[in-house]
Amino acid sequence: MSAPKFPKPSEFAADTRVQLVEETGHYIFTDPSDGGEYEYDEAKGAWFPMWNESLVEQQQSIYGTEQDDDVVEEQESTKRKNKGLARKKENTSVYVSGLPLDTTDEEMVAFFSQCGTIMPDIVTNKPRVKLYRDASGELKGDALVTYYKAPSVQLAVDILDDSRFRPTNSTNIQVQEAKFENKAEHSGEADRTKRLRVDSKLVQKRLNQLERKLDWVDDAGEVADRHKRTVILKHMFTLKELEEDITMLLDLPEDVRAECEKLGKVTSVKVYDLSEDGVIAVKFKDELSAKACVQMMNGRFFGGRQVEATIYDGQTRYKSSKESSKAETVASTSDAQPGRSTNSHGSNDGDEARMEQYAQWLDSGN
Repeated sequence: MSAPKFPKPSEFAADTRVQLVEETGHYIFTDPSDGGEYEYDEAKGAWFPMWNESLVEQQQSIYGTEQDDDVVEEQESTKRKNKGLARKKENTSVYVSGLPLDTTDEEMVAFFSQCGTIMPDIVTNKPRVKLYRDASGELKGDALVTYYKAPSVQLAVDILDDSRFRPTNSTNIQVQEAKFENKAEHSGEADRTKRLRVDSKLVQKRLNQLERKLDWVDDAGEVADRHKRTVILKHMFTLKELEEDITMLLDLPEDVRAECEKLGKVTSVKVYDLSEDGVIAVKFKDELSAKACVQMMNGRFFGGRQVEATIYDGQTRYKSSKESSKAETVASTSDAQPGRSTNSHGSNDGDEARMEQYAQWLDSGN
């Protein structure tokens, strides 16, 4: 490839192939035959090639070396890592539409707190709930809710989407994961935050306050919110059904666990077989799953009965034959339960007969 015929300094002004770069004060010559660019060095009075990316790629395509390939691979690897880091940022906001035009911030906080703690504003310390308004200041019926943790977003979508915001409403609200496609749309809010010049110490203080709020610690120094992770299901069975079919003591826990594990990790399922209300307690690994269970199970029909689902209050004691037997063994008493007779050993005749029936069923191999 022959070198192009370069113009002389006196010809720069009239030559359309030459341009003056004002930022650097240097002249650039562009070869029309291949697009190559050259820079004029006034000290040496000569043109020198400009090593831009296109020229480098052109040279690599002709003379490519193993060292170049390694550099390229390293650059690509770095790009992949950076993309991976960017993907780790989780969305913690939901977009809500179909709200009544007189909705208040307090209503929003109460309703959406069912699915988790709402992130407080760093400056005002108020829950981050934004009700959108039009140019005249009137509510538009949509809002943005920002949670503290990302799992709350999916939970809100699963159990609050297409639900009644108020019992008196004739239409349902829509809840979906918030999408932030254009950062420019949110530049106003970002600029406001920048102008406020939030102190990093204040940010840390707010986060510490939130962490303390979320950490429930009992006297022993362990997590004491297990009651909030326990759901009480009432009217799941009747005492008569248990007497007629002892296998329900095996089937009920399995059926309930299978249904509830669709919502989260279940750590235990307990049937209170002496409860007149047909109580089953389901303990979840986390509080959010328990709340979702209440939303899903409350009001549903099971065996022709309407289920009542609530979070355990931490005080009510429900009866089971297993716990009753333990208490009687330790106390060595014969206290009778109302409406039930007891034998000389202090146990219920009905409970003993039921356990005997259960033992016979096991021995039969059915």
